[in-house]
Amino acid sequence: MNITLSDSLSIPALEYASQGNAILGIRDSGKSYTATLIAEQLLEAKIPFVAFDPIGVWRYLKVGKNGNGYPVVIAGDNGDLPLSADSAANIVRAAMRENISLVIDLYSMKLSKADWKRIVQQSVELLLYENKTCGLRHIFIEEAAEFCPQRVGPDQGRVYAEIEKLARMGGNASLGYTLINQRAEEVNKAVLELCDCLILHRQKGRHSLTALGKWLDIADSGNSSQIVKSLPTLEQGECWVWLQGSQSPQRIKVNEKKTVHPDRRNPLKITKAVTVDVTEFVTKLKRTLEAVSKAAPIKPKDQIDTVVKGIIDPSLVEEQKSTITKLETTLQGLRDELRQSQAARRHLESVVGQVKQVLKPQYDMLRSLFDNVEQLPQASDPGKWAIWLDKFPGKNKEMLKILIERKRVSKQQLGLLVGMSTTSGTFTEYIGRLSRVGLAKKEGDDYVLQEID
Repeated sequence: MNITLSDSLSIPALEYASQGNAILGIRDSGKSYTATLIAEQLLEAKIPFVAFDPIGVWRYLKVGKNGNGYPVVIAGDNGDLPLSADSAANIVRAAMRENISLVIDLYSMKLSKADWKRIVQQSVELLLYENKTCGLRHIFIEEAAEFCPQRVGPDQGRVYAEIEKLARMGGNASLGYTLINQRAEEVNKAVLELCDCLILHRQKGRHSLTALGKWLDIADSGNSSQIVKSLPTLEQGECWVWLQGSQSPQRIKVNEKKTVHPDRRNPLKITKAVTVDVTEFVTKLKRTLEAVSKAAPIKPKDQIDTVVKGIIDPSLVEEQKSTITKLETTLQGLRDELRQSQAARRHLESVVGQVKQVLKPQYDMLRSLFDNVEQLPQASDPGKWAIWLDKFPGKNKEMLKILIERKRVSKQQLGLLVGMSTTSGTFTEYIGRLSRVGLAKKEGDDYVLQEID
C-alpha cells in the first residue's frame, strides 16, 4: 500500500513508516495537514503511530468529514485518557503492546514545557528499547525544535539525546519518525540531515531561505535556486517533496484529507455523529495500562526520597540540590568540548569529584543507618506477643514486630524499617497507639519494648 500525497506522487507506506522524515513550513502553510494526511494513510495500512502534539490538532483524526474518523486513542485534556508527566510513559507502553495508535496531546495549561520535554524524552527512550518485538511503528513530533533544537540548552540535553538516538538507531527498534516544524534552521542539523524524505511548505524568513539554499546546494539537488525562489509564494497545501534517493524534488498540491482539520479562520463545529467510537480500544488499553503500571519498577530517586525524608535536614537538601543543578549545567556544557579539548576532560573530572563530595555525607549517613539496623539486638520468644500482634493492623503491626525483634530501636531506624517519614503525623499517631497501651516507651531518641505479662 502507498501513501498518496498527490495525484502525481506516492510513497510506499512501509518505506515512509520505517525511515526518517521532516515536514517544514511556516504557520498556515499546511505542514500539520500534510502530516495528518500521512497519518490517515498509515492507519489504513495498519501501521500504528505515536504522535506528540503540543498544538492540539491531532485529536481530530477521530472526526471524519463524511463518516467516522479513525480509531485513535487521545491522551490529554478532554481525551480518552488523562495525561501527566508521570503517566505518559506507561500509556505509551500500553499502546505499544496493544498495537494501538496514540496521540499524546500536550496542549494543556496543566503541562509546562519542562513536562513536554520529560514526556517526549521518557516515551522515545521507552520506544527505542521496548518496541522492537512489537513491530513497525511511526513517531510524529510536532514543534520538533522544542525537543531537538539547533542550540541545545541545559534543559534540553536529555530529550535531544533521545531524539538523536531515534534518528540514528530507530530502525533497529522498528521505528521511523517525522519531525514537523516551522523553520528549518531551528531544528538540529545533526538530526535533520539524517532524514530520508524532506517536505518543504512555504518559507519566508531570510535565515530559513538561506539555510535551505545552502542545504540544497550541498545535496546537489540540481534546481535549488528554483526551489528557494518559489518557497515564499507557495499556496497553502503546496509543497516541494524530496524523496529518498532522488535529486529532483517535486512540487505538488497535497490531496484532501478524510478527517476534519482545525482552521484558525473557520473554527470547527464537531458533532458526535462523525466522531469514531474508540471505547473498545480505550477499554483494552486501560487494562494493559493497569497491568504495566503495577509492574513498573520503583525509580531509585523515589526510594531515596522515602528513606531520607525525616532524616536529613531539608534546608541542607535544598542547598545541595541547587549546587548539583549548577554542576549538571556545567557538565552539559563540557560534553561538546570534550571531543576537542583535553583540558575540558580534566575539568569534567574535577566537576565529577565535586558532585561525589557533595553527595558523600548523605551516603555515609544512610550507610551508617543500614549498618546499625543490621547490628540491633534480637529479642527471644516472639510467640508470646501473638495476641498483641493480632490487635493491630498494617503499619502498627509492623512497628510492634520491629520492637519485639529488636527490643530497642531509634526513631530514625524505626521510620526507615517501616518505610515512613518520622516527621509525619501518621508516624506519630501509630507509635502513640503502642505507647498508650504500654507496649512502647520513649527513652531519649529511642523506643523501647515494654514487657507485658
